[in-house]
Amino acid sequence: MSNKFEFDQLNFTVRPNLKNFLPLATYRLLRISGMEELFGESTGPVLYRLGKILSTYFKTEREDEFLKLVKDLGIGIPEIVERSDDKIIIDLYECMTCAGLPITGKLICDLECGFLAGGIEKVLGRKTKGTQTKSWTAGNDFCEFIIEIF
Repeated sequence: MSNKFEFDQLNFTVRPNLKNFLPLATYRLLRISGMEELFGESTGPVLYRLGKILSTYFKTEREDEFLKLVKDLGIGIPEIVERSDDKIIIDLYECMTCAGLPITGKLICDLECGFLAGGIEKVLGRKTKGTQTKSWTAGNDFCEFIIEIF
C-alpha cells in the first residue's frame, strides 16, 4: 500500500460539519512549532525538500497553471516580478506560513520556497534552486523567492 495519493483523493473528505476547512492556526502549529520541535536545525532543509517533492504531485505543464495551483491550494498569491534565462523572482502575497506573523528576523517559508522552485523546475524541465529573500517575519508584507535556473 502506497502513502502517495492523488490530489483528488487527499481533497475528498467525509466531514459533514467541518468539511475540508482547516484553520491557518492549526497548519502553523504543525508547521512552525511541531516541525521545529521534531527537526530542529534541519527543519528548513527538510521542508524545502518536501516542497520540491510535493510540487511534482500535480499535473501542471505550464507556468500559468502552476501559479494558479499555488493560489488554489492556498499557499499564497504568486506574482512573477522578474525573469531572465537563469532566474525568476516570485513575490508571494498572503503566504500561508508567515503572513501577519510578528517580525523575528528569520525567513521561515522553506516549504513554499521548495514548492515554487520544484514547480518551476517541472514546468521548465531544468534544475532549480530557490532562496527566500523577503518575508513578513523580516518586516515585509510579502515573501520574495529567487529561483535560480540551471
